[in-house]
Amino acid sequence: MLLISLTEFILYICFSVLIGSLILFMVPEDKKPSMYIPKKVLYLVAVLIPLAAFLPVFQVANILAGDRDLWFILKNVVLTFEIGKAWLFISFVSVILICVLLAKNLKSKIHLKTWALFLTLLMLFGYTKSSHAATITEWQGFIFHTLHFLSVTIWIGILFVVSWFSKNKSNWLTFLKWFTPVALTCLIITITAGYFTMEIDINSYDDPKASIFQEYQNSLIVNYGQALVLKHIFIISLIVFAFLNGLLFRSKNNQDSFNPLKWARLESVYALIVFGLTAFMGQSWPPHQIYSLIMTEGASPLFEALYDGDFINTIQNADSTGVFNVTMSFGMESYLLFGLGLLFMVSTIFAAAKKRSVFVSTFSSLLMVLSVYFGIMMGIQ
Repeated sequence: MLLISLTEFILYICFSVLIGSLILFMVPEDKKPSMYIPKKVLYLVAVLIPLAAFLPVFQVANILAGDRDLWFILKNVVLTFEIGKAWLFISFVSVILICVLLAKNLKSKIHLKTWALFLTLLMLFGYTKSSHAATITEWQGFIFHTLHFLSVTIWIGILFVVSWFSKNKSNWLTFLKWFTPVALTCLIITITAGYFTMEIDINSYDDPKASIFQEYQNSLIVNYGQALVLKHIFIISLIVFAFLNGLLFRSKNNQDSFNPLKWARLESVYALIVFGLTAFMGQSWPPHQIYSLIMTEGASPLFEALYDGDFINTIQNADSTGVFNVTMSFGMESYLLFGLGLLFMVSTIFAAAKKRSVFVSTFSSLLMVLSVYFGIMMGIQ
């Protein structure tokens, strides 16, 4: 599962770099920092996308094959399964995309850049069409997951490329004037579409009447839910650094000693952590049937290490399936940890705005994540 999660992580990075680079190619030179994006990077990510997307297809075929002919099963998975057909489509489009990227005048010819971006979006649609949310609904899951994934790759892709491939901070304020509203729009779409995607992914089959809040609580006892709550907390840190980079640091740009690129890189690192957690979720069993999942896969090791109650034993000793709901009751310890989390968030902003210390800001934000996470876990009954 970790290997497949790694390939998902690579996919997220590749799509982000490709989309971010192609969008920035279309932006006039005076509206972005001076940067150099090697074409070899674009070739590499275009090749890695179908390669990384193949491993989950192979895993499905390997599981189904058993003692039978693996090649025969793999061919059937590619031609008949949704995940296989999606990979075939992605691979076909990738070949065309590489041909376009090989063109000498890619950066100067608008029609070549448009075609490259269009082909990249086609690959992205092929990927989201085989997602979990898309396969268990008719169109809602595909639409919401596509909007969620596309908005993230635009926001983080531009940020990632600018922060790691820029030569200096020239035109930084001009860049922020258009990127800040783009990032804010992407963030709103990400949160909205992400909510509806999550609603599909954690929908309880055991208790169809359960609220999404109850389903979220129930998911915390399995790997999917643990990754989900950590992802949401890390997104808070990501938004904090986005606020610092997009608004608070504008007045400091004229200072020669101030380098906005290192702060943009820090924001991109937090985005990579969110990508990693999302990739892990993509290869974890969704919490649709908690009883069956606990009986077959067991609880999350992280949950079991922190929780000292009898909830898991109750499920495992039950004679039949039923409705098993996690409840939350925050005591003084949880509220103290939430207060510490808020204090560490303020420290993160203060260290960035006043001290301009990347280390202190990073350390404070990580302590904020831990404080909020442990506060939530201590409230589980």
